[in-house]
Amino acid sequence: MSWSVEEKVRKYKEITKRELILSMVSWSIFILVYWLSFYELYTLCKFGRFKNNIAVLLVCMSFFLTWFIVKIIRIVKKPKVIPQQSEDRYEIYSRYKIIWNCAIALIIVLITSVYGVKIYNSAINYNGKLSWILHDLKSKRTVKLENNNIYDSGIEGIFKDINKKIHMPEKLYVSNNFSLNFDSSGKITSFDTFLYGKNDKGDSQSYLISYNRSKSEKITIYLNGNVNASYNDDKLFEPFINTMKVIPLKETVSKWPNEHYGILYSGKRSFGYNTEGIVYIDSKGNTNSAVNAHSEIIGYTVSVYVPGKENKFTPARYNLTEDINNIKTEKFSQEDKKSSKPSNNSAEEFYFSKEVGYRLEVTGAALGSRAYALTRTTDGGGTWKTINEDPFSGRLGSAAGITFVNDKLGFLCLSHSGGSVGQLYRTEDGGISYKEVNFPEVKVSLSSGEKYNPFDFPEMPYDKDGTLNVLVGQGADGDHNGGSKALYQSTDKGITWKYIKEAEK
Repeated sequence: MSWSVEEKVRKYKEITKRELILSMVSWSIFILVYWLSFYELYTLCKFGRFKNNIAVLLVCMSFFLTWFIVKIIRIVKKPKVIPQQSEDRYEIYSRYKIIWNCAIALIIVLITSVYGVKIYNSAINYNGKLSWILHDLKSKRTVKLENNNIYDSGIEGIFKDINKKIHMPEKLYVSNNFSLNFDSSGKITSFDTFLYGKNDKGDSQSYLISYNRSKSEKITIYLNGNVNASYNDDKLFEPFINTMKVIPLKETVSKWPNEHYGILYSGKRSFGYNTEGIVYIDSKGNTNSAVNAHSEIIGYTVSVYVPGKENKFTPARYNLTEDINNIKTEKFSQEDKKSSKPSNNSAEEFYFSKEVGYRLEVTGAALGSRAYALTRTTDGGGTWKTINEDPFSGRLGSAAGITFVNDKLGFLCLSHSGGSVGQLYRTEDGGISYKEVNFPEVKVSLSSGEKYNPFDFPEMPYDKDGTLNVLVGQGADGDHNGGSKALYQSTDKGITWKYIKEAEK
């Protein structure tokens, strides 16, 4: 069948119109799905809602694959071009197509740029879930605990396993303490510590180490976290290793009718003139219990105890000595005696005056969260005394603030979920006890019509003209109204709070 020129032109016109319409429709759908995929990718990086986001992203990827296959097929089957004179008559359609293609390209570049910046920002420290994943990739290491029996391998077995993956300095210091729990068979059930030292180049290195057998067979190590590295010999870790080598651990715990036991080391400690539980031990394992103290008992003490039953079963407090028949009194290093100048107040430390300060000390860690004790100094940081062993009532997280309005009234903040949520705690007895603070919720509407409270991360309260004020932010995952904050006020010293207004960031 032969076609006349007019028929070919008419046919070409129909095909061109149809292709232009199909192109506009298909590219419109493509742009919509392209935007949706980038939006879902951004929210995945920002908030980490894996189940919802991954499902939508998989659908989007399937669409793109199908779309490209169809495009390739259409290009292959595209009809031959008609004579030049016919193309010239309908070049207007080509102009429309060029304009449309340019608009599509511009929209794609715009979407890519906007969400590319958002995704990049979510990778910045504490700005989103992606930042925590990248932080773990950079700083988190895991290694299987193979030497898991304290009777057989001692403390050295733990570090033998760790050093298979991480080369730690020979000279280490303990930032807070080393706490370990084990059962009657010697199986290690958990341990936590925060160590630091200097590598071969003289650079400071820190190691937040934790293990919990009920959750994983692997030890978790976070590298190079913030640590108050004083390099004080009173915090040397080596005396702990040396003392553990000679402690008759199995014999020590056998006298206690219990299934679970603990070991605690905090560096050099003072027990005053209290000899209760003090045992001197030499390098050969010979022991001598202290009966009378003629001088202050100071030493690199390793405590073996029954967790939660210290009042019932007196802990065995071992001190390594060269000669058990000629005990030499240890002394604190000169550095520890000096009154250091208060440091700048931070999320974990607050000075009420030049002499009086408060500090949250890490006492344990698990899966990136920490447990804290509250300590107090009255000599400008020279010495610290624990005044509250668990101010957060057993909850783990990251310290997000500490302040005192006066010598009795103070506040702490503990953050959870990678800095997404925070909880404020209040004391009215100088830190001896704390209670959670609750704020009236402020509901805002989503585009879907649902309401939620975006303000869930309180800052530190402050006094203004006799009224306490506090700004409650949105945490790492908040983006309501440009990251605005809610202002609350209290006229009863922080017991109850009233919402005042929404404040700009």
